[in-house]
Amino acid sequence: MLDVKYNIKGLVSSIYECQKKIILNRRFIREMEAEGQDTTLLENENLRLEEQINDFQKDLKRKYQFSY
Repeated sequence: MLDVKYNIKGLVSSIYECQKKIILNRRFIREMEAEGQDTTLLENENLRLEEQINDFQKDLKRKYQFSY
């Protein structure tokens, strides 16, 4: 049971970390767009991070259902 709780906390922390990176990237994207720079790399990274969040959420739901 403790192992499941630890894994759930780790997944939640990973989701928060991805969300923080997305927020930071969005700020950089706005600044770069204002300067007329290419933002493709950061936009692609945000897409990858969003996919990673979806994977973490699926795993979290699976583990949460089994912990009850």
